[in-house]
Amino acid sequence: MLECAVLLEVRGDNVFRCRAYENGARALEGLEGEPVDWIEGGILKGVKGVGKGMIEHVEEWVRNGELEIYEELRGEIPDGIPEMLGIPGVGAKKVRYLWQEEGIDSLEALQAAAEGGAIAEMPGFGKKSAEKILVGIEMRKKFSERHRLGDATARATVLIDHLSALPEIDEIQLAGSLRRKRETIKDLDVVVVSKKPEAVMEAFIGAPEVERVVNHGPTKSSVVFEDGIPADLRVVKRSEFAAALNYFTGSKEHNTHLRGRAKGMGLRLNEYGLFKGEAKRSLPCPNEAAIYKHLGLAYVEPELREDTGEIEAAEEGKLPELIQEGDMRGLLHCHSTYSDGKSTLREMVGAAKEAGFAYFGICDHSQTAGYAGGLKEKDVLRQHKEIDRLNEEGGKKFAVLKGIESDILGDGSLDYPDTFLNRFDFVVVSIHGQMSMPREKMTDRICKALEHPAATIFAHPSGRLLLKRDPYELDYDRVFKTAAEHRVAIEINANPHRLDLDWRYIKQAKRAGCFFSVNPDAHHTSGIENIKYGIGIARKGWLGPGDVINTFTLAKFRRWLKDRGQPQA
Repeated sequence: MLECAVLLEVRGDNVFRCRAYENGARALEGLEGEPVDWIEGGILKGVKGVGKGMIEHVEEWVRNGELEIYEELRGEIPDGIPEMLGIPGVGAKKVRYLWQEEGIDSLEALQAAAEGGAIAEMPGFGKKSAEKILVGIEMRKKFSERHRLGDATARATVLIDHLSALPEIDEIQLAGSLRRKRETIKDLDVVVVSKKPEAVMEAFIGAPEVERVVNHGPTKSSVVFEDGIPADLRVVKRSEFAAALNYFTGSKEHNTHLRGRAKGMGLRLNEYGLFKGEAKRSLPCPNEAAIYKHLGLAYVEPELREDTGEIEAAEEGKLPELIQEGDMRGLLHCHSTYSDGKSTLREMVGAAKEAGFAYFGICDHSQTAGYAGGLKEKDVLRQHKEIDRLNEEGGKKFAVLKGIESDILGDGSLDYPDTFLNRFDFVVVSIHGQMSMPREKMTDRICKALEHPAATIFAHPSGRLLLKRDPYELDYDRVFKTAAEHRVAIEINANPHRLDLDWRYIKQAKRAGCFFSVNPDAHHTSGIENIKYGIGIARKGWLGPGDVINTFTLAKFRRWLKDRGQPQA
């Protein structure tokens, strides 16, 4: 529906019609359940922003699986237009002008016009706009073959469920970068044990939403799904499974290091097994742990297999005890309808309880974030009264904490008076604007915010949006040192569009003495489950439960909040 709103604006429809579609689409995004449930339950009639026409569209979608208005728009608008809309800074109005006035209807044509100087001369654009367009096109090309961890996980879940129902499969396991919890992946890798590979392959190429079969063989096949995610399936013998799983999990660098170690011990390691000398029969390896044991190593968890010191640590018995989802006790960065969330505070609290957490910290946007419904002081006070009521209702077994996501302003100050910031149990500080500052100035800005006594957690520290926006330039050594000195936890934002802090910097931050907080940044009750992606990134960064403040019990977390304000010894 939201795409319809954008395409209507590109076509030049009445602005009120476009806004009606946009408002209705955003209202639908906040609903739980499936469209068929909305219709059968009659709940759409009471949803603000959803009018009679939108309800009819939903009914049409449920009934036919498609929308006539969408098909009409896609028939009128060139195929390249949606791609142009994906370039930052090129909204519907600009795309309409480019298409209808300048005849530019594809990324290729847009790039040529920007490179040739035509864009810089057009009204409403200019030289800086042309430069940004070229950067956006380059980023799109750079990331065109990558897929976010969340999208890949959703696709993999459907595929594994489909294949797991086959009686011909004895064992099935995801491999590749998805198993290693990389933030983006190129394709899915699945390894299967079966004595009837032909049946497995037929089921694989016939899986739901397979768009194209790239390769179909007796033990290996490749497909591409409708969402553009490729997948490879390999069927192996039981005796080969551990070695195949290890090999196809990677990383390439980790595997190379392992093979080199094996060679130095007079062994051969490949996807078929671990062999002594020129022997044709593999050493017994019923699981991956046996492979590492044969090589004189402790078992290396998949997330660590990036050749960043894990093999040396496995040899010395110094691998960390990694954090697990079950270690998490609290949620500390979530939003509600007080700002730009889609679920009420009560609904978010209820979902956190149901998920088994012991405390929940609400962090709606602060007053500077007008674009996100940021809270004025009176709104904060109103929310605090509701939190007090919820805590009275919940008793001592569950606590709702008073937090805020306070914008770091351009000069590094926070956007509430100090006396008002003292009302919160904790304060998340973050950047949402002026992201193109030079490295030194951005670092100064952030460090000043981290030095503020109220700052508790530094959220999405690099500002990156995966496959869309690169991180800003930053002196990470200085930022981490400042955070550690002032005992501000570094966030690992679990939103699959962010997964920020980048796992490559986590060990550096830990060495500096930083604590961490893994947070879903949920704007809807369904977003709470994103915590699993943050845990994957924390594990890739070698973090244990003691490194993450929201693994603490409520009492211990409250002590941590209190102690961080005391002078360090």
